[in-house]
Amino acid sequence: MSNARPVQQPPRAVVVEDGTKWNADTNWFMAVFFFAAAIGVQIGFRLPLNFDFDSRDFNPLVLVAPFLAAVGLYFLAPAIRNTLVHRKFGKSVLEMEGEAAELGGTLKGRIRTARPLAPTGDYEVRVQCVETITRRSTNMKEVTTDHVRWEAMRKIEPGSVDAQEGIPVEFAIPQKALALGDERAQGAVRWIVDVKAPLPGTDFYAIFPLVVRPRKA
Repeated sequence: MSNARPVQQPPRAVVVEDGTKWNADTNWFMAVFFFAAAIGVQIGFRLPLNFDFDSRDFNPLVLVAPFLAAVGLYFLAPAIRNTLVHRKFGKSVLEMEGEAAELGGTLKGRIRTARPLAPTGDYEVRVQCVETITRRSTNMKEVTTDHVRWEAMRKIEPGSVDAQEGIPVEFAIPQKALALGDERAQGAVRWIVDVKAPLPGTDFYAIFPLVVRPRKA
């Protein structure tokens, strides 16, 4: 009778695509939406551009259009930045060991870039748990705030890795951290992995969504 033991297969690698392009498209949509709303309010109400609060002709609604335009500018900045990053570096991927990370376990994988990189400084790889909580303020308006519940970062010398071959990712996830859909959370929980590095002109940056589950019994 053979005493051979079954060989344990390594966990299947899961490929997660960089979310920079998706973020850019979302920010462009929001910027255009708020700019269009600002123009629509100004044209629709035909408000005179009178910002003298002491004037009898002053209408508080004249402040709505500049406010909407300011929100549009808030989304425009990351839209331009993420678009430039995606066009310069293409799509990066995170090759993660296993389908998900687990609380109390270790996140392992590597980030591969579409094009070769020659950073002028270290790569900074970060994993982060963010909880988004929405509460009502004193004036009954909803206020949404992101809270970083846990994060870790490591630096990697650029000469020690080839970005196209893979930037190593390895972090121990604490048991006490929040998993996706965690009953202990007061809001929505999300995990991300991002990497950045300084380069002439536009710095390299990539961000990936991460699935973190409770540890299996």
